[in-house]
Amino acid sequence: MTDEIDWVEINEPALVEAAWHDPDAFAVLYRHYLTPLYRYLLSRLNNVHDAEDLTEQVFIEAMGGLVNFQYKKGGCFAAWLFTIARRRLVDFYRRHEDSPLDDLPSPEPGLLPVIEKGEDLQQLGLLLARLEEKDRELLRLRFSAGLSFAEIGLIDGRSEAAAKMALYRILDFLRSHREDEND
Repeated sequence: MTDEIDWVEINEPALVEAAWHDPDAFAVLYRHYLTPLYRYLLSRLNNVHDAEDLTEQVFIEAMGGLVNFQYKKGGCFAAWLFTIARRRLVDFYRRHEDSPLDDLPSPEPGLLPVIEKGEDLQQLGLLLARLEEKDRELLRLRFSAGLSFAEIGLIDGRSEAAAKMALYRILDFLRSHREDEND
């Protein structure tokens, strides 16, 4: 395989099967999922170095899983990859029990727009804190990782429609409570 592969033309199941014996095929998968996986892990860890380390661990485990035929043929690679990531996060938090789960970025002092943005982030953080962890996780998978509803459904064990409905309910909750607090 070459670096000039156009992702749109790739059949992912065929690419995953090729990756079992072709490192170039795995490199295409790596390049495609690197940014979404890293963003997801960063949203959970709020630490660049930890997110980079876990991203590397996840891809190493995924490559090993492909080589050892642990990936179920016909499965969804994204769901499998993010399931590995979620397991690595659990392991990380077990090792680092003092690590905060959902720290908000602190707003930089200065200009009024920056302060207002910080207040908006704080208000959003308070609303997010009111959500159950499973709902925050759904938001992370959709917006940090950019996964499709079908992929999220596979990860969470629900249908694509159920994942979509759950996300829209969460967004409606956030929108309505944000509006209530701004009135």
